[in-house]
Amino acid sequence: MLQKSFVWLICATLLGYQASWAQAPVTGGVITLNAVIENALSYSPRLKSAGSVVLASKGERLQAGVRPNPEVGVEAENLAGRGPYKGVDSAEITFGVSQQLEFGGKRPARQAAADRGYEISSLEYEAVQLDLIRDVTIAYADAVAAQEEVKLAEDQKKLAGEVLESVSRRVSAAAEPLIQKSKAEVALATSEIAFSRAVRELEITKRNLASFWGQEEGSYSLDVADFLAIRSPAALMDAAARLSATPDIARQDAVTARARAILDLERANAIPDPTVSVGVRDFRETSDQALMFGVSLPIPVWNKNQGNIARALHEARRSEHDKQALMLDLGNALTRAAQEMQTAYGEAESLKTTILPAAEKAFALSRQGYQAGRFPYLEVLDAQRTLFEARSQRNAALKNYHTRRAEVERLTAAHSGNIQSYEEKK
Repeated sequence: MLQKSFVWLICATLLGYQASWAQAPVTGGVITLNAVIENALSYSPRLKSAGSVVLASKGERLQAGVRPNPEVGVEAENLAGRGPYKGVDSAEITFGVSQQLEFGGKRPARQAAADRGYEISSLEYEAVQLDLIRDVTIAYADAVAAQEEVKLAEDQKKLAGEVLESVSRRVSAAAEPLIQKSKAEVALATSEIAFSRAVRELEITKRNLASFWGQEEGSYSLDVADFLAIRSPAALMDAAARLSATPDIARQDAVTARARAILDLERANAIPDPTVSVGVRDFRETSDQALMFGVSLPIPVWNKNQGNIARALHEARRSEHDKQALMLDLGNALTRAAQEMQTAYGEAESLKTTILPAAEKAFALSRQGYQAGRFPYLEVLDAQRTLFEARSQRNAALKNYHTRRAEVERLTAAHSGNIQSYEEKK
């Protein structure tokens, strides 16, 4: 019952938001979320770093298929001695080549392990793209929310100024005591401080957003259309099945496969590799020459690679347990994010449809009543504070909704169709 109750919370976010990654440079004007994501996917230092890991694993895969190099050797006997062996006239010099032969399937096992390593790095590259989309979406929501806070603070400052003018006129007409004017001046000064704070916060969030593509803050504003348009989650698909198809799980499967390949490699390394040598021996004393052939084979008496085999075996078992733990962690994170997203959605909608209209009406009536002398000034201050608290609360709820939505989309790889493998991006 618990899983079913969350499926409908999760799945609408998977189909309710289909992004089209339109390329648009973040240089100025009004910038959309899609343009910001495209910029990050094109220029992110984090993604370039992940690409370097893919190239490194590609080099490892190339090296895994290389055979051992042959060795060239020279051996001299019967020289620089005494009697007939004085000097080099009686020397015997051997020129030879030796080659180690790999037995037990060592090279295929190395290649299998390297292939899995390349697969892991490729899946990590895809996961980094999904992480980047999530983080950019959250940073964009933070920046848009900060931009909206600036507008709210500006409106609050403007209203506080209008209220001060109204109070000043009533004080001049002896309709209000002077202390009410002082209260209005304090309210205006407070709103000016809040406006300055909101402007600084907007600069910080925009700089943080620009850092995702390795740049400083640009002179641009942010589109609020997607921020204000929220959708109610609905039951459209199985979230658990979606979780199992993410790059995170696929990567863990590849880690398990690589651990098993390493176990096979360590078992193969327990099989001794013979070294075959062939050469020519030159007898200086008689000027004769003869072929030489030799084979050497390590005897696995003490070192049977037993320690490395045991380690690889337990690493393989560990990777299987890690997958189970990962599935549990991802499921818990998805449940939590879906719950919080639904809560934020309900809060934002309630504020929009019920609380904000009532607060706006109360503030308008209190101002009219104050100007007509029916309400005290404290009623105006209280209504004004309630109105802007409600606006700020809805702004925070919208930011929380988009943050949790981005987390749900990342956990379920909702944007997997919009990312590319490293080979495709080259």
